[in-house]
Amino acid sequence: MSAPLHAPDAPAATLFVRTQRIEDPVDLLEHVPAEVSGAWIRHGQGVVALGTAWSVQTTGPHRFTAASAAFREMADRARVDDEVRVRTSGLISLGSFSYADASQRPSTLMVPRALLGVHDGEAFLTVVGVDEEPSLPTSWRDLFPSPPVSAAGPDQFDLEADHTPEEYQALVQEAILEIHAGRAAKVVLSERTTVRSRVPLEPAVLLTRLARAYPSTWVYHLEDVVGASPEMLAQTEDGRVFSRVLAGSRPVADDGELDEVDRRAFRADAKERSEHAFAVDSVVDRLAGLAEEIEVSPEPFVLRLPGLEHLASDVSARLRNGTTSLDVASRLHPSAAVSGTPREEADEIIARLEPQDRGGYASPVGWMDARGDGQWAIALRMAHLVDDRTVVMQAGGGLVAASDPVSEHAEALAKCRPMLRALRGESSA
Repeated sequence: MSAPLHAPDAPAATLFVRTQRIEDPVDLLEHVPAEVSGAWIRHGQGVVALGTAWSVQTTGPHRFTAASAAFREMADRARVDDEVRVRTSGLISLGSFSYADASQRPSTLMVPRALLGVHDGEAFLTVVGVDEEPSLPTSWRDLFPSPPVSAAGPDQFDLEADHTPEEYQALVQEAILEIHAGRAAKVVLSERTTVRSRVPLEPAVLLTRLARAYPSTWVYHLEDVVGASPEMLAQTEDGRVFSRVLAGSRPVADDGELDEVDRRAFRADAKERSEHAFAVDSVVDRLAGLAEEIEVSPEPFVLRLPGLEHLASDVSARLRNGTTSLDVASRLHPSAAVSGTPREEADEIIARLEPQDRGGYASPVGWMDARGDGQWAIALRMAHLVDDRTVVMQAGGGLVAASDPVSEHAEALAKCRPMLRALRGESSA
């Protein structure tokens, strides 16, 4: 059974939520506070948060359901005054869930004390009071001033992977042998790299660097995770759901792009197409019962990111009444893009070959409003924040029968590059 582990407010606490329009243009990335408690940013839009007004932590196989129920019970009591009424204004929660049912890391859903947001060029401030009306600042800049710039050099870090290249490639080969033996059709294996800094690391600085370098990704931070995900697991709005599936990757040197000949070969590669098809099918199959009129990109397209290109497909559908974004994320997690096919068999192989709990890696991270609409990305291109000088990066790739251990190791390393560059303060160009 899953049950809430921790809610800092009394069970019957009432949240008073007030959202005001900000008349002046706001560059969100210029106002990420040093004490940031959460963030969700893409193309310079989204939210940054301060403090916690309400939160719930859950574990176990029903952690999504338990967190969602606690939030909706609280939302039913909340008193909301929202003069802006755009996406992410009013009452919203930020969430980070753990990958495995048996994970010791709690999953968290929380409502910030204050939130600065930008949506379609419209800026707003949300403040939240617990059992009383919130106090409004004289200016929104009192809560969200421009933070000082922090820099770290490439000589200030020590890196240590969980395995040597030879050891990791041997694990990849073991997974491929499991596939050849018929125990799974696809397995997604990952590697962890611990980064120790000689200077303090600031989440606000890391997420700002990621958002500037990778604007087309969903940049997130909550609790112990920070990253820049290219993969949308479940986005819902006005009764529709959207999911972007990535599976099949090509690293590119020096943050370049594949030339057209190589890109055509990538799109036609049987191994990559097979891996991608497993991931798309897993999303479509799991939407059954929650959605109707499911539509899928007729052919995979290539999503280009600095130093890495992916095969991508978009899936959209009409949701059944009463279905929330977190309901969809729970049903889709883990997709074949981060687990494998069949899911149970792939996760069993992962549990044997990966010595550490995945924690928040490859799991849903995002936000949900009081109506149940929201966005949940897959926590990729990420790091776990261990302490103020230590992070653990994690990345991997999908394995099928035709996979090559050396190439798969290179792909895992390439997927760590965004976080490593953010840590070093390097540009993606």
